[in-house]
Amino acid sequence: MRITRLRILLFPSLLAIFVFNSAKADQNSDSGIYVSGSIGQNWIKSGIPEEHTTFLKAAAGWQFNSNFGIEISYNDFGKFPGPTSAFADFDLTGVSVAAIGQLPISTDISLFAKAGQIWWTADSSFFFFGRSTGINQTGTLNFSESDSLLGLGVSYELTRQLELELEYNYYKFHFSSYSNFNNDTSAVVLSLKWEL
Repeated sequence: MRITRLRILLFPSLLAIFVFNSAKADQNSDSGIYVSGSIGQNWIKSGIPEEHTTFLKAAAGWQFNSNFGIEISYNDFGKFPGPTSAFADFDLTGVSVAAIGQLPISTDISLFAKAGQIWWTADSSFFFFGRSTGINQTGTLNFSESDSLLGLGVSYELTRQLELELEYNYYKFHFSSYSNFNNDTSAVVLSLKWEL
């Protein structure tokens, strides 16, 4: 009986704390360390028809003030298609660092832009049939490169500690040894950010 009464009394208290925190949400006072998780969709353009993959990201950052921050993230771009049927799909992942400029336009909503660098790796296997020699060739390709990234987005502050972000990121991946693998990648990403 006492436990039930305690739950009845505790629920309105927790609800009041949540509402109070929500009321205090203010994009103009954001600062400190945060972590975020993201899911999105890639659009990959290269020498092949446009392809789509699922994009995943985990990030941590430091918001110096309401206008400037820096973020480091781990990005999983999924399986990139090979340029021909002789190549298996590329598994591409990368770590990025970006500077973020933010412009609060109300207590709840803020616009932001980001620019940075991504260090990425891609792995694939290949198979060639030698028509003239009759010898099959198989092997693997491993790439480790770095390229720039750009992004634009909007942030909506749900509570004092939680934000929902929608952003567009652009990457141009250069394969230094195989220019025909080069591609432009656009990603639309939805993120949930928790300010510590």
